[in-house]
Amino acid sequence: MLERTEVKPFRGLRYDPDRISSLSNVITPPYDVITPDAQNHFHEKDPYSSIRLDFGHGSDDPRVEGNRYVRAAARLDEWLEAGVLKPDAKPAYYWCREEFRTPDGNAAVREGFFAALGLVDFSHGAVLPHEYTSPGPKADRMALMSATEANLSPIFCLYPDPERELDGLLADHLSRDPDAEATDEAGTRHSLWVIDDDETVDGISSFMAGQRLMIADGHHRYETALAYRDERRGRDGSSEPQPYDYMMTYLSSGDADDMTILPLHRLISGLTTETLAALPAALEEMFEVEPVSMEEGIDTLLGKMAGRGAERNAFGMHIAGSDNFYLLVARQPRPIIPETAGQPSASWRSLDVAVLDRIILAQVLDIQPGSANEDASVRFVERAETSPEEFAKAEHQVMILLNPTTMEEVRAVSEAGEKMPRKSTYFYPKPVTGLVFRSLRY
Repeated sequence: MLERTEVKPFRGLRYDPDRISSLSNVITPPYDVITPDAQNHFHEKDPYSSIRLDFGHGSDDPRVEGNRYVRAAARLDEWLEAGVLKPDAKPAYYWCREEFRTPDGNAAVREGFFAALGLVDFSHGAVLPHEYTSPGPKADRMALMSATEANLSPIFCLYPDPERELDGLLADHLSRDPDAEATDEAGTRHSLWVIDDDETVDGISSFMAGQRLMIADGHHRYETALAYRDERRGRDGSSEPQPYDYMMTYLSSGDADDMTILPLHRLISGLTTETLAALPAALEEMFEVEPVSMEEGIDTLLGKMAGRGAERNAFGMHIAGSDNFYLLVARQPRPIIPETAGQPSASWRSLDVAVLDRIILAQVLDIQPGSANEDASVRFVERAETSPEEFAKAEHQVMILLNPTTMEEVRAVSEAGEKMPRKSTYFYPKPVTGLVFRSLRY
């Protein structure tokens, strides 16, 4: 059993460019940000879309005949047999450059690489989670991995590299044309280099050996991979490392200048008329509540949140039917969650998302974190409604806007061995599905 960080190259399964219309047409966002409408769109876009493997149509009950998981497995085998997907000749690392625009319009570049990451239990401290998970997505991913025997979408981990050592190691490779290129529907340009020469592969492996990694995205997939590993070990009885002891992972430097974290805003429904009407007054005990005219625009509200949020917990809010936004600013400096026995650290209690969960949702709205009520009442969105017309047709009753969680906050909480509330971070852009897959059969 692995107890320290190990990454190694793998023989990626990649689309044959001669068998598809274009790589841009078959890559998709990860499954967990795809709406039902988007799922249909990607299915219709191309017969070889990666969504047909990772998030296909059909029942999500593995007991139902012809469920989405057995269909994905059959399709994967068909595409391999037909040569639509081909395994690379030798194990490789896959370096990826993503050129994108941040939500405020600035050009940015993130670089990282796909590798097989040795699965390490969290108790060893070599791989650090930073968010809680829920059972539903893990059951879905477990059924898919069991049926396909493949890693179809990567987890996303951060490694420390303040001196940018890997940049120097890869400089010669990245001066040549990439081996594959694609542009996704958000406009992000993905360039992929296959790194398979022994010297560079050994250099990457040596640099990564023993590094302490932090999961940026894909907590459900990592925990699923651990469970799948344990299930296969129990069934196979093997004491030697097997393909299922590793998980396809996109690794990027947490010290990179363009590492971008977006907030995930909350849309809340299911509240009584009385609760909704009394909400601004109910918040005034803990927060300054300042109306901000919708005519000033949501950017004005976000600017006020950023300014006040430097010192205190700050949120934006809109209530259905109101002509105003509200700026909520904690009356006391961080942390406003009281320190009591068994409570998390001051770093955790200072988080905006923790204050949202523990005070606004739990105390004011009686929506308890992790409850069925939260699952039914709270949706997470990366984009907030920006116009009166959008608000008028929205189905939710309350929108809570958050400032982005910072890298410093993520590090402080994860290194303390704690986990943030669900959906505390949105590392942007998420690694797409379809640039490379990994078989668990070899």
